[in-house]
Amino acid sequence: MSQYQEYAEKPGEFLALTGYTRQEFDALLPHFRHHYYEWMKIHRLDGKPRGKRAYSDYQNCPLPLMEDKLFFILNYLKTNNLQTVQGACFGISQPKANVWIHCLHPILNQSLAALGELPARQMDEVVFDETQAALYFHDGTERPIQRPGDPDQQQLYYSGKKTTHRQK
Repeated sequence: MSQYQEYAEKPGEFLALTGYTRQEFDALLPHFRHHYYEWMKIHRLDGKPRGKRAYSDYQNCPLPLMEDKLFFILNYLKTNNLQTVQGACFGISQPKANVWIHCLHPILNQSLAALGELPARQMDEVVFDETQAALYFHDGTERPIQRPGDPDQQQLYYSGKKTTHRQK
């Protein structure tokens, strides 16, 4: 049984592994399939130009269905696994996982771009929906701030997350 088939009927786990609901996944799949076959007409799996031989899925392909291919790359991007771990989850070696990742990632980007769903890279690319009542941003990065030299004033800015000295 493929990984996709294993999780396709488990909505919570499917969402956690891919970042997509089944409905969103199914809507993306035809576009992904189209771009995959367009790419494979002129490229080999390793990205080099295709010779005279036409593309065909080989019999013992580790990702036999198009659903498996899309599930593989969405899972990789969502979970940010090491390639060794990603390969182990899908029953392939790390070098093969690397080849599949580098093949499928640009195809996914093309599919999302064609749908107008590619994530914005810069803030000026973000289109705001004016009907929304509020817009929230969450930034998980920790940034240093300039704190005053006075110890009493420093306490106002101390988050409590880190200890600057070792307690004995």
